[in-house]
Amino acid sequence: MKIAEEFIHEMGHALFVWMLGGNVRGISISLVWPFRLSYTTWGMMNPSNIQLALIASAGILVETLASIAGQSILLLRKRMRPVYEISLFWLSFWAYLSTVVYLVIGAVYPFGDILDLINAVPVSRLWIGTAGVALLVSNTYSFSIILRDVFSRVLPRTRASETVSYFWVFLHTFFVLITVSKYGLPASPTIAAMVLLLMFIWSYLSVRWSLVIFSRLGGSREITDLSRWAKPTLADLPIENRVGRRKLKLGYVALFSFALTSALLTGYMINQYVATYRVIMETDIEVDVIYFELDQEPVMNLSVKVVNPTSDNLMLSRIEFDVHLNQKFMVHNVLRQIPVVNPESQITFNNALTLPLDRMFTVEEALKEGRWEWTISGSGYVKTLFGETLLRFKSASKLEPEAA
Repeated sequence: MKIAEEFIHEMGHALFVWMLGGNVRGISISLVWPFRLSYTTWGMMNPSNIQLALIASAGILVETLASIAGQSILLLRKRMRPVYEISLFWLSFWAYLSTVVYLVIGAVYPFGDILDLINAVPVSRLWIGTAGVALLVSNTYSFSIILRDVFSRVLPRTRASETVSYFWVFLHTFFVLITVSKYGLPASPTIAAMVLLLMFIWSYLSVRWSLVIFSRLGGSREITDLSRWAKPTLADLPIENRVGRRKLKLGYVALFSFALTSALLTGYMINQYVATYRVIMETDIEVDVIYFELDQEPVMNLSVKVVNPTSDNLMLSRIEFDVHLNQKFMVHNVLRQIPVVNPESQITFNNALTLPLDRMFTVEEALKEGRWEWTISGSGYVKTLFGETLLRFKSASKLEPEAA
């Protein structure tokens, strides 16, 4: 169903290309999402910004409509063959998830279709994020209702509601593991474990309370573990039971306060995660050989460039790198005096380096071969909320030595 949803998304792009007079050159559907993404290649003579915006947003629009249609069928038809019901649920779910990820994450860090949309027309990120959050809340509730009805066929009503919450917690775990397996862990294990615990607690409680609240708004008298206000009021209870009910309400207040705090902390940590992710993935470091002289002690000059894509100052504590000549190690070097890089700008500075004499045999081999391929690889170190973070880089250049 995920593959089918990918096809629906890309066909949305293709459909709008055809409608606007363009031609579709190819559609590639990924079978190993998220490690490789699907895409559509197309051509059009002098497309306008509005046409580009329509084509960019077409995939999100079509899969949103597909998800709504699938959910509507599941909500209106109470009985259908299990294989159709399960397939339609997962197709609708993947379409919903793709849309929400594009809109919510794209509002903070534009990528893919959202980046193309913003580049074509000046759409406010606030409105994009608001639409994403609205779909997130409404669709989470509608999917929860569908799942509760399904689970109620084999479980008591209250247990079915709890199982829905477990379902969302399991999915959060799954997608977190997928993200970590692809991008690595951006925090120390202790901090990461705390963030995940808060996220899972909030996902469980938020779904449980949303089911209770909407059930009450709909006039349902269903009694669940978290909807105790549907029971008799304190005035109707014997005196000996009132103290227990007050303690119970105080317990729910404390639990809600803890869940709200968890949500705020989770939001803060996600913001830090996104900021750190951008620093790691977009900061560019290049170290190239620009001068090399053969003398009694071989001397080289290096050009160091650091590009800061973020809206904050970038302060590297140090840059450590290894220099290789023709894939053979030459020297290890550490730079500590690194200028601060202003937001969305870059700096370039030179560094002189003397090669050790005990590596002269490598230079002699290069002279005989007439091959001078320099490779410089290493890491820049920057302080983030998660501690010292590595920004890895690798540069390659070809430069012959100059006469002394």
